Order: sequence, then C-alpha cells, then structure tokens
Amino acid sequence: MKYIVIIIVLFSMYSCTNDNYLIDGGLANQNVGMSTYDFLKSHKQLDTLALLIEKAGMIDVVNAKSTTLFAPNNLSIKNYIFYMKGIEENPNYGINDIPVDDLKEMLGGYIFDQSLDRSKLVKEGKIYLAHNGEERGISLIPVEQYKDQLDQFPEYVVYSFKGLDNYWGTNPDDGSNDDVHTIVRTSNLISTNGVIHVLQGSHHFSNYIIN
Repeated sequence: MKYIVIIIVLFSMYSCTNDNYLIDGGLANQNVGMSTYDFLKSHKQLDTLALLIEKAGMIDVVNAKSTTLFAPNNLSIKNYIFYMKGIEENPNYGINDIPVDDLKEMLGGYIFDQSLDRSKLVKEGKIYLAHNGEERGISLIPVEQYKDQLDQFPEYVVYSFKGLDNYWGTNPDDGSNDDVHTIVRTSNLISTNGVIHVLQGSHHFSNYIIN
C-alpha cells in the first residue's frame, strides 16, 4: 500500500512542475459517472475536444457502448491551430475553419469501437484498427523510474501513430522505426459507455509535423 501512496504523490509533484495537465495516478475513483462526451464537455482541459466532436457530428460515436477514446487535451488542439495558422497563412485560423470531413478523419483516429482498458494492453504492444480505418499501436510499458521508492515500476499506456516506413514498432524503446509515440497522462477513466485515456499535452493532434 505504501508504494501506491508514494507514486500518487510523485505524479502530483510532477504535475505541478510541468503543464499541470491530467496525471496518471491522480484520480482515486476512475468512474466518471457520465458519458464520454459529457465528461469531456465538463472538464476544463478537455472541453475543446468536446467542441470538435460536436462540430464533426460524432457525439453518438464517442458515446457508443464499449467505445475507447484516446483524448487529445486542449493544449494539443491549441498547438495544432497555431500550426495551421502558418500553413494556411491565416492568422485568424480557428476551430471553425477545419473542414468537417477532415475533422471526422482526424478524430476517428482516436476512437476505437471496442473497450481497451489497461487489462487488455500488453508490453509488446498490439496494432488496433481505429474508427477511421487507420492502424494505431497501443502498448502498456513498464518505466524504470522511482526504483528506490517503489516495489514495482509504474506502467505507462502508449498510443502510437504509424511512421513512414513499413515496420510497426509499438515500443518507444525500439529505435528501428519512425513511429510517433505519445504517453497517456491519465488512463482507464471509465465513463458510462466506455473507456477514456487522456494523452499528454505535448501530443501532436492528428500527427501534424512541425517543420
């Protein structure tokens, strides 16, 4: 029981010194008591994602039974909009300027039409088909941190985009591919219809590339 208390404190300290976004281990009760969409809409760090889902007409998709959502937070979306201002050469570019068809395609890569809680994930990683028909790699990887304080290593959920090469490497420690990995900051939130995993703020929404 001691190591559980320590890991929560350590994660909380890390949160205060970084972007203060959701931290894995920071919630005592994983059941959010509402639908996936309602949870996003009610949370100040995820409500922009809720706006995008509404704009795309995908509320029923994320609220479908046994659906898993890997949720980009507001910072990820804000950075994407900033990136698009330069691409479109439009300083006023905003959420409403994203074409609906493009938005559906992008959001579909974060939605899985099955329940993917931590108990179903493996260290070696596995390839899953997202709602938009694209492949994503998802892993549950032990991280050798806090070994002097903990009886066992914490395990991070990792969400991966396929790189440009032909080899899937779902483990971030595998340097033989160019896949793009994002650590989940808060995992295994259980809504009334499915599972929510919140991605860290440095995640590139839709896997855009910063030149």
